Amino acid sequence: MFKLLGKRKGFIILPILVILTGVFTIVAFLIVDVEYVCAHSPHDVVDALDISPTYDQDHTLFIVSMDHDHLLKSTDGGFSWKKLVNGLDNKFFLSSIAISPGFGTDQTVFVSSDGDGIYKSQDGGASWAKINQGLDDLRIGLLATSPRYAADEIVLAAGTEGGLYKTNNGGENWYEVIDTEVKVTAIAFSPDLNKNLIVIGDNESQVWLSDDEGETWKKSYRIPEGGTITTIAISEEVSKDGTVFIGTEQRGIFKTIDGGASFIELKGGPSGYSVDFEHRWSFVQIRPPDKHVMSLALSPNYGQDKTVFVSTWWKAVFKSDDGGKTWKRYDTGVTCDGQANTKEYKSPHFRHLKVSNAFAEDGTIFLAGFDGLFKSTDWGRTWTQLETLPLRLITGMGVSPADESDFSVTIATYGGGAYTTNNRGVTWTINNNGLKTTRLTDVTFSPAYGSDNMVFSGASGTLLRSTDGGGNWDRIELSQIENHGQPYPMLIVLSPNFATDHTLYFGTRRHGILKSIDGGLNSVVIWDGIGKVISALVISPDFTTDGTLFASVRGEGIYKTEDWGETWQSANNGLTFIEMWKSTASPLTGKDVLLVISPNYKEDKTLFAGSAGTEGLFRTTDGGASWQKLTRAAYGRDGRIIAIAISPNYKNDETLIISVKGKGLFKTDDGGLTFVEIGDELINNNHDIRLIEFSPLYSSDNTIYAASNEEIFQSTDGGNTWKLISRPVRYEDMREVIHYEGKWQREKGSNYSATSVTQSKVAHSIASLSFIGTGVSWIGTEGNDQGIAKVYIDGNYMGDVDQFNDTPGSMVTSFSVTDLDYGWHTIMIEVTNAKNPASTGHRITIDAFDIEP
Repeated sequence: MFKLLGKRKGFIILPILVILTGVFTIVAFLIVDVEYVCAHSPHDVVDALDISPTYDQDHTLFIVSMDHDHLLKSTDGGFSWKKLVNGLDNKFFLSSIAISPGFGTDQTVFVSSDGDGIYKSQDGGASWAKINQGLDDLRIGLLATSPRYAADEIVLAAGTEGGLYKTNNGGENWYEVIDTEVKVTAIAFSPDLNKNLIVIGDNESQVWLSDDEGETWKKSYRIPEGGTITTIAISEEVSKDGTVFIGTEQRGIFKTIDGGASFIELKGGPSGYSVDFEHRWSFVQIRPPDKHVMSLALSPNYGQDKTVFVSTWWKAVFKSDDGGKTWKRYDTGVTCDGQANTKEYKSPHFRHLKVSNAFAEDGTIFLAGFDGLFKSTDWGRTWTQLETLPLRLITGMGVSPADESDFSVTIATYGGGAYTTNNRGVTWTINNNGLKTTRLTDVTFSPAYGSDNMVFSGASGTLLRSTDGGGNWDRIELSQIENHGQPYPMLIVLSPNFATDHTLYFGTRRHGILKSIDGGLNSVVIWDGIGKVISALVISPDFTTDGTLFASVRGEGIYKTEDWGETWQSANNGLTFIEMWKSTASPLTGKDVLLVISPNYKEDKTLFAGSAGTEGLFRTTDGGASWQKLTRAAYGRDGRIIAIAISPNYKNDETLIISVKGKGLFKTDDGGLTFVEIGDELINNNHDIRLIEFSPLYSSDNTIYAASNEEIFQSTDGGNTWKLISRPVRYEDMREVIHYEGKWQREKGSNYSATSVTQSKVAHSIASLSFIGTGVSWIGTEGNDQGIAKVYIDGNYMGDVDQFNDTPGSMVTSFSVTDLDYGWHTIMIEVTNAKNPASTGHRITIDAFDIEP
C-alpha cells in the first residue's frame, strides 16, 4: 500500500507501475549548493577487515570498528551489518581477523585481541570461544590462516610486542616458532598451492621466509632504512613468476620476482613514477605521504592481469596494471577526516585493502580507513562509502514516572535523533523538532513528568530540554570552558525534588560535572572530574536532605559528594583494581565503573558497581565506605559488566539485573547473593544489552526494557523472556547516504525536522535513498510556491506528489509506502516542471525519510 499525500487542486493522480531501465545507474552526482555534514568523526574507524574467500557466493565480510570495539559481519556486501558478541568477552581491543580459506563449508573465523588472546568461531561468527592454550602472551596483533587450512589447520599469530606462534590443530594448542625478540608486523601465506612459502616482515625491515609450513625461518633480505614492514602480498602464481610485494613504513614498495632471493625497489611506488628494473637500488625520494605503505592487495588473477592495489598512510587508492611499473590514483568517493592527524589519534587515514575472489567479474574491492569503509564495484575506479555506524545506534533510554497505569519510553540515538512510545512500543513518534544535530547521548525524564512534561538529553556542546514530552526540543548552548571548549553532556540526573528545586547535574566527556539550579537554563562546573570522562552518575533518592551523589571517573574509580556537589571524595575502598588500572595501559573503555543506587538508599545505603573491565560486580551497604566483590558462578568471577539496573521495588524484591559482555543477562532477587542467567535468546542471537530500564510499575507489571546497540526489547515476565520492539529510523535530509543529483540547496529553519530541509526547483534534479525495510515515508513541506515531483520505488513509477498547499505546512508526510517485501529498496524523487495551476513555483523539499523495519 502506498499513499501520495498533501492537498492538491486541479490535478488527478494516476499511479502507473512502470519499470524504468537504468533509472538508478548514476555514475557521479553533481551536488550544488548542498552543505554536507561529515558523520565520521571518528566513530566508525575500521581497523581490521577480512573478506570471505567465496565472496561471490556469500557476499560476506567482517570488520573491526575500533572506536566501539565492535566485530561486525555483513552478508550483503557491506550494506547492512550485524554485531557479533556471543562469547566475545574481550576487555582489550580486537586487532585482527582471519577467515578460513574453506569458510564456505567450515564457517571458521579467527579474531585476535591485544590482551585477551585469540577467539575462534566455527559457525560463521554466531558464537566464539577462546583458544589460548600455549600462548605465553595474550597480546596478539596479527593472524593469518594457511591456504591449506582444511587439511593442515595451520594458523600463525604474531604477538603485539614480539614473537610468532603457530597452531596445526586449528587453535587447540599453540607453540612459539619465533621468539619474542622479533616483532612480526606482516604475514603472508602463498596462495599458490604449488609453492610452500610463507613470508613475514618485522619492525626492523627484515624479511623472513619459511618453506616448511612455518616451523623454521630464515632471513631473506633487510630493506635499507625501510622501517617497519607493514604489508606483504604474494602472487597466486608465485611458483611460476616468483612475485612477492613488500610494503614498508619509510621506503614505499619492494618487489621480488625470484621468490624472495632479491628485491626490486619500486621507485616512487604509488606516487606515479615508473620503475627502472635495471637499477635495483637507485633510490628516488618519495614525499612522505606516499612512502608509508599500509596495505597491498593483488588481483586473484595477478598472473594474467598484473593488477596491484596500494593504500598509504595518507592516500588511496593506487592501482597498477603492469605489476607495479606504473601507478594511477583512483580516489573518487574516498574521503579523509582531519581528526586522524590530531595528537589524540595519530592514525593512518587508510588501512586494509581486500579484493573479491571473483574480481575479474564483479570488480569488487574494499578499503578500510579512519573515515570508515569504502567499496568499489568497478575495479577500483570509483568508491562508495558504506555505513558501518548505523543511525539506529542507541545511546540512551529513559522511562517516565508512571501516570496511572501507563508511561512513556524514549530512546536517544547516535544519528537518528529521539524516539518516543506512549503505548509500550506499539507505535513510535520521531522527535527531532528543534535539534541541530541528531547525535544524542543520555535521555532522562523529570521526576515530575506527569505535570511538567519535561525530558532532557544531550549533544555536543548542548543540553537539550523538552517541555512537551519530547515533541519539541530547546537547545541550551553550554558556555566555553577556558582552553577546553564546550562541555559534552553524557549523563544527566535530576533531583528527586526537581519540581521544587529545579536542580540537575550532568557528567561530561572531559569537563567534569556541571550543575544547574534553574532547570538547565544555566549551569556551572562544580567539579572538574580530573579532566576525564564521567562514566556514571547517580543521585540519592533522599538528595534534598543528604546532598549525596556518586560519580564514576574513567580510570579513577568512584567519587562521592554529601554537600550537593561542592566537594568530592574518593570512594574506592575495596575496589582493588583501581590502582592496577592506573598503572597499566589497558584500553580506557575498559576502565569504566557503572553504578546504580538503591531506591531505599536512606535506610540500606546500598549501591552496586560493575566494572567494565574484567573485575566483575561489587556492592556497598555503607554508602560507599567499603565495597565487597560479588563472585558468582553464574557469570564468572571477573565478568565484564556492560549494563546494570536495579528494581524500583528493590526494598521488597531485592532485584538487580546485569549484562555481562559476551555472556548475556543475569538476575538476582536476593540482593546479589545468587544470580541466574535470563533471556539467553538475546545473547544467542548476538544481542549484547547495553541499557536496561525497569518499568515504574514493575511490582505489578513485571515489565523491563533493554537495548542493544540497535534494538529495543521488552520483557513482561521479569526478564525471563524477551520480544523485539520494532521501530522506525529517520534519515534526515543532510545524511550522506541520501544522494542528490542536480541543483539542491539547504535551508535552515526551526520548523523543520533537525532544523533543515533540502530543496530544489530545477527540473530533473534527483534525490535517492537506498534502505533496508518494509516501507518508507518521504517527509517534506507544503506551500504556495511548491511543485510536483515523480516518485519511484525500486525503479517503479509510483505516481506524482504535489507539495502545493495554500497554507504552509512543515514535517508533512508527502509520500508513504508500507507493504514492501523486507529487503533492500531504493526511493527516488525527481523534480519536474509541473505544478498546480495555483502554485507560484516548482520547489520540492526533502525534510527526511522514515524507514519502517
